[in-house]
Amino acid sequence: MCSLCSHRPLSDFPSGSRVRIERFCDCAGGNCRCRLCALGLTPGTLVTVDSAGPGGCRLKVRGADLVIGRGMAEKVLAVPFAQ
Repeated sequence: MCSLCSHRPLSDFPSGSRVRIERFCDCAGGNCRCRLCALGLTPGTLVTVDSAGPGGCRLKVRGADLVIGRGMAEKVLAVPFAQ
């Protein structure tokens, strides 16, 4: 977690969490950023974490089910979304 804000990697949220993507980690390279954007994981997007484990994260994004590896999930920084 960032010490100055509440951003946390997507992989750190427990199952059932509803979060808003804030940004990508500075360590995420161009290919990773392009892939995440192509999957619909863009800043401002609301995501539901269905499950997060050592192998990857299962997400609901824009009405679709999606699974990304833990390495990629660690590069997506998000905040809890409270309606």
